[in-house]
Amino acid sequence: MEDQILKFLYDDSLKDEFQDLDHDDSLLELGIIDSVKMMQLIDFIEKTFGITVDEDDMMPENFDSINAITEYIGSKK
Repeated sequence: MEDQILKFLYDDSLKDEFQDLDHDDSLLELGIIDSVKMMQLIDFIEKTFGITVDEDDMMPENFDSINAITEYIGSKK
């Protein structure tokens, strides 16, 4: 799951930022994702993992790090 998320982020022109990325690093604070990229990420997650992200769940706490994203997806399965 983590590899799929990293590949999605990596494939979207973020190659240099990933060299030392820790899975707990804030993707927002590092500028890896912004509000537009977060919406693309949510769309990717819904299609790839077959879950629906509720509007109430669209909070930075759920999508701000690789670990937060994988924990959120795990909680929806």
